[in-house]
Amino acid sequence: MYTPTVSFRLKPEVYLKLEAIAAEEGQSPGVYLKKKLESDTNSFLEDLKFMKGDISEILYLLQSDDEDIKAVESTSNQNDMVKALMPIVLESLLILREVAAPNKVANAQKLVNKAGIKSHNSLD
Repeated sequence: MYTPTVSFRLKPEVYLKLEAIAAEEGQSPGVYLKKKLESDTNSFLEDLKFMKGDISEILYLLQSDDEDIKAVESTSNQNDMVKALMPIVLESLLILREVAAPNKVANAQKLVNKAGIKSHNSLD
């Protein structure tokens, strides 16, 4: 099995900090970084899997017309569901904002503006 190698350069002061952190863990800087990246990647993928289910449920609610929703549940239950979903929506958006590179955020905002909706951080 082929295992790709990743290499990059660090400023000397950054490397010294990394070396000190790795030494506290009893590891070399390379082993420490590898484990850290693998752990962070697995956590991120798990977060995305849970968010995908939450977002699917939210999209279903947003795309359902009022008659479909009323057929399934009463208005008070719908309001309760919206209140219950708001923390999930907020958390999902904050997680996505945290992991998104600035250029990805800018691209998303352009797409929102292109759809005819003013994006939240738009300076227009």
